[in-house]
Amino acid sequence: MPITTDAVRTYYDQNTSLFLKFNNSKKAQNIHRSLWKDGIKTLEDALNFSNSLILNEIESIATSNACIADLGCGVGASLFYIYPRLNAPNPALGLTLSPVQAKLAKESVKQLGLQDKILFAEGDFTSVPLIKNLDAVYSVEAVCHAVEPEKYFREAGRLLRKGGKLILVDDYQTTRPLSQSESKWLKAYIDGWYVPGVRTVEQITAWAEKYNLRLSKNDELTPYLRLRNLPDLIARIILFIGNLLPIKHAILPSMLGSMALQQCLYMKIVEYRFLVFEKR
Repeated sequence: MPITTDAVRTYYDQNTSLFLKFNNSKKAQNIHRSLWKDGIKTLEDALNFSNSLILNEIESIATSNACIADLGCGVGASLFYIYPRLNAPNPALGLTLSPVQAKLAKESVKQLGLQDKILFAEGDFTSVPLIKNLDAVYSVEAVCHAVEPEKYFREAGRLLRKGGKLILVDDYQTTRPLSQSESKWLKAYIDGWYVPGVRTVEQITAWAEKYNLRLSKNDELTPYLRLRNLPDLIARIILFIGNLLPIKHAILPSMLGSMALQQCLYMKIVEYRFLVFEKR
């Protein structure tokens, strides 16, 4: 069956608490991937490396009073890292599709005393309740969940001021032809993690261009991941058995999708990339 926006919402409503429970870092409550660039020694720093890249891009265009939005914010971890490090920023928005995530983010923002500085809301990032003229919009592992990803770029183009930046950290499909086995692994990742929006960089760049967003940076982050891929035969057996299990909770497809993603990254079917677009 086709993946729907409601299915993505249910996926995160059911899984978020488990993702946080098994997070190995209590300081960085990120539910995205850790990046082990040379010199990084702690899990907290590895989890926040992508946040630091985003912060640098924001500071490059707004040395003070930045207006930003995190579209697909999860439980708010990226904003909690980035916002306090900006110079006198304006109030920021964090938008998540999941009411469970929105509730957790609102609880955390009160604990941190930032409730007047960061607004968290439940909503669809293809229809954002904000006026335009933002300095930066960013998303970490979020656009891949878009059922109609072109609408995300249309909205980002509307929200950003001239010279503003759209900053993405996400998975992108390779442009080379895939074998039958590789296509099956890509499908297993898409179905398991509810990521119908995984596309090639070329495809999303074409969409971005339609809305006056020009690609200015395209860096691969895959080498900084610590992959946990399995021998192909063992992984295929696990996937086959997993698909037969009568478990209805979304954690099962998530676990199978996680394994499939590791296979995809190892075989270079999918690449983890840092992209920056500038509003013309």
